[in-house]
Amino acid sequence: MLEQLLSGREIDRQELVAATGLSQATVFRVVSELLESRILVEGPTITRAGRGRNATSVRFNGEIALACGVDLGGTNCRLVLTDALGRTIARRNYRTRHDVDARGFGEWLGSCVRELVEQDGANATLGAVTVGLPGAVAGDKTRVVGSQNLPQIRGPEFLVALRGSLDAPVNIDNDSNLALLGELRYGSVPPTETTVLLILGTGLSAAVAMDGEILSGAQGLLGELGRLPLLGREQRLRDLLSGAGLAGYGRSLGYTLDTTAEVFAQPQRFGPLVADSRAAFTHLIDIVALAYEPASILVTGGFSESFTDDWFADTRARLRDLVGVDSVIQRSTLGAAAGLLGAMAHALSHLHIGLGALGALSATVGPGRDEILERFRSYSPETLASGV
Repeated sequence: MLEQLLSGREIDRQELVAATGLSQATVFRVVSELLESRILVEGPTITRAGRGRNATSVRFNGEIALACGVDLGGTNCRLVLTDALGRTIARRNYRTRHDVDARGFGEWLGSCVRELVEQDGANATLGAVTVGLPGAVAGDKTRVVGSQNLPQIRGPEFLVALRGSLDAPVNIDNDSNLALLGELRYGSVPPTETTVLLILGTGLSAAVAMDGEILSGAQGLLGELGRLPLLGREQRLRDLLSGAGLAGYGRSLGYTLDTTAEVFAQPQRFGPLVADSRAAFTHLIDIVALAYEPASILVTGGFSESFTDDWFADTRARLRDLVGVDSVIQRSTLGAAAGLLGAMAHALSHLHIGLGALGALSATVGPGRDEILERFRSYSPETLASGV
């Protein structure tokens, strides 16, 4: 019944009886309770053709509470505010601060969320916040155990300060995990198949989903594949499969380069770098294929543009023939938006749980995927200074 209500459309009680198979008494009782708690509101009268009385419709009250998703990066911090149905109300981008300690950083981030709610929330209550972080998050989600780009968020103090600055539940997770959640909710891969997401950007990270669940480890290191050393070499995978890593490796070999894009644009000049990076990518694909046997391997991040679709196809063929695993290797359909959309989906799920009567309801219900994405993309915020 809740899936019917969370579609956002107006529906009458008899339709709910027919759609759910529940008894009329049960449906009428539950609807009455949800109306009393303002989770549902009454809509217009539905006029019936033929016999039978007209009926007053009900709909889920999307304005009952707000959800906020945050994609925190080393350079920018992006926020999205939605109603309880996942419809975007506002988006905001800030330059990430680097001039404060853990407590100050948590308070700053909380002030950014509060400002967004105060300016665009139309006096609705903030019900849940989820923050995607550029670092490893402990399995119990109580602290950040490592972050190369934002060392001040390590440990519990940042999260304590953030939670203390907001009157709503705050959840955190690794940004790679939330990016994969975004792909499962709003991307093109089936949400229940085994999927690996590889993010090749300034650094290298990965996330894994099985049966619709994002995997995590007790120490928060699951998916931190960039740490893996290459056999017989001093380099790690991240040194050859990330922008910062390959630039540093190239300079150690005596190359002069401004960006790693020129490495792949001039393969004759940078032949050894191109060969090493491609070999590292193939090695990475072999690892995740044998570890998880994924149906799909999604690749995203600025550095991933260095590899062509033809190279992905060749790598898949090699993987199938030599390793015995046939995984589709493809680009992310959501790109850089996946992390923010995943944080949004995560916050919505916890908002629904917080409403009590909705139980552990997933963000897969509600308005359709296309409607959610269209509204999300209609907001293109400018990046502001570091905020309040």
